[in-house]
Amino acid sequence: MAFLADALKELSSKERLASIAVLTSSATLSVLYHRGLLTGEVPKVRRVENQDFTFAPGVEVTEIEQVKGLEFDYVILVEVSAANFPDTPAARRLLHVGATRAVHQLWLTSVATPSPLLGAQLPAADQSRHANAGKP
Repeated sequence: MAFLADALKELSSKERLASIAVLTSSATLSVLYHRGLLTGEVPKVRRVENQDFTFAPGVEVTEIEQVKGLEFDYVILVEVSAANFPDTPAARRLLHVGATRAVHQLWLTSVATPSPLLGAQLPAADQSRHANAGKP
């Protein structure tokens, strides 16, 4: 959370007019990230529910399901892990919707094992590092 808060503060200071969406797979994660980003003193952080977007510069935290058909300058998909995005058709659709909302940049984060849906997209060095995670 601290890493993301620092990255968002830097991005917000460089791109003052940018619309930034932090997208999650569930309302529980949205609440967690919203609180964490507030604690991390990220400016202009808003929690969006019921598609009540401001479309103003800043960071809007919500679930992927809320953003279908919308676009943001920057999209950060958080917790793109095997637990949140297993190799299922529903998870694949959800990840697709989230990933296609970015106009300029898409960031993916995961503190756990990355989703198997990302396996073919990771560079070879990253695949090796993830495959050997936890091994001496």
